[in-house]
Amino acid sequence: MTDMSAQIPRLPKDASLTAVGLDGCRGGWVVAYRHGESIRLDVIGQLSDLNGALANHAIVMVDMPIGLTEDNSVRECDALARKALRPHRASSVFGVPARAVTRCEEYSAANTLSRELSGKGISKQAFYLFPKIRELDDWLLSADRKGHWTECHPEVAFASLNSGVPLEASKKTESGRLLRQSLMCELGTINSPIDAALHTYRRKDVLADDLIDALVCLLTAERLPSERAHIPLEAPADARGLTMEIVAPA
Repeated sequence: MTDMSAQIPRLPKDASLTAVGLDGCRGGWVVAYRHGESIRLDVIGQLSDLNGALANHAIVMVDMPIGLTEDNSVRECDALARKALRPHRASSVFGVPARAVTRCEEYSAANTLSRELSGKGISKQAFYLFPKIRELDDWLLSADRKGHWTECHPEVAFASLNSGVPLEASKKTESGRLLRQSLMCELGTINSPIDAALHTYRRKDVLADDLIDALVCLLTAERLPSERAHIPLEAPADARGLTMEIVAPA
């Protein structure tokens, strides 16, 4: 395994990507994309590192909340996704707190504010996602940003690919990973790029399930608009004008 930093962008200099799947990981963000006929998986340190490789009209599907509430309300897309993933994977849809809570940089402050707004605290697991939620929330308002960015929840996507049935096996298990890989056959060969990424990047920076989640986001991005499902069908916008919806393969 090479001892290189995951924060060094490895995207091709000649890229003009039209479809991209993104998932947050310990080292930054996993980028799944097609370069020529091949699928590639790279890790970048921040979202702006991707911008130069995107076509202006690129479709970017990202496994991270887009659109946040300003109060204690539950995003409709999360409620519907949780319902669709019962009984096995509903817990994979974590409760997205209000924007003000995600702006807290200390867990105690975030937990206190969440209880004030909603009567509920937040988990440490959710809190650890806040830096990436903030990064995406701000990046989407950047005048420099290219492409159309949409939220894609991997477990919702895999359930859709599995005839609407949520997967029982966890993505953390070998059987769960193999099942998810088999459901993405329309992408073509993905074993080689997964192996290459696991060889290149350290486990402290990226895990196998991060790569698989990015790949199903790419699959969704490559689908024609008529072959994508939107949850809910008529999604509301948040105070920043960001659409609060989850997109999956239809």
